[in-house]
Amino acid sequence: MKRLLTSLPLTLVLIGCGAPTTQDVSANSSTNTATTSSSTASSSTTSSSTTSAASDVKTDGASGAKAADTKDTTTDDAPEAAYKVVDEAQPGMPPEVAAELKKVAVPPPPAKPKAPEKARVQLQTSQGPITVELDGKAAPMHVKSFLYLAQRGFYNGTMFHRYEPGFVIQGGDPLTKNPKMKDYFGMGGPGYQVPREFNGLKHDTYAFAMARSQDPDSAGSQFYITLAPAHFLDEGYTVFGKVIKGQENVQKLRKGDTLKSVTVLK
Repeated sequence: MKRLLTSLPLTLVLIGCGAPTTQDVSANSSTNTATTSSSTASSSTTSSSTTSAASDVKTDGASGAKAADTKDTTTDDAPEAAYKVVDEAQPGMPPEVAAELKKVAVPPPPAKPKAPEKARVQLQTSQGPITVELDGKAAPMHVKSFLYLAQRGFYNGTMFHRYEPGFVIQGGDPLTKNPKMKDYFGMGGPGYQVPREFNGLKHDTYAFAMARSQDPDSAGSQFYITLAPAHFLDEGYTVFGKVIKGQENVQKLRKGDTLKSVTVLK
């Protein structure tokens, strides 16, 4: 299943199916898929799926004096428990596709360090640089995962596999590095899932958000940038940043353009 971005009430939009009654954004993947469809036709490209309500992100903590005596025994290289390791391959997939999904999978981010409250990254695209400010206070799990993947070079050489005029441009699927996987673009991910994070960030123009599948806690590596306000997505998808420079380059992006690299700025 591809990763989908859908409006509420959520509508699963599949390639070749009839159009829903509202415009949807969705991302396709075994774990995430974002798909956008208008009232007259469903989108032909999809990536990280998003749908339904996500469970609240909770933090553990003790109260009173006992909390002060509690020691953090987590080691720096221990995986972050909030991320769920998954097999991106789906039943019935061709062996070569399943093998490619396993090949591109990476371990989840470690528990330490925590996500910074603010971070900036530069996306070097075939249409020029784009600077994004990430909000680690509003969406620490998403920001941490994105920075982790960026520093591993996970996004380098991927393609923007979906463009919906006046709506979104979407990328981040590692399968797009391999032209032989063309029929499965939108179904790739990092091999782990990021839980949805409820926050007050909105889908204003140039919002930076993560696509997912129908499972609200199934975001992965696929992201999208809104080309216009899309507030009907606010309740279903996690916004974790915004474009602060290079907006004109965002508007030039089309399906097939390349994300050459992602650099974490100081």
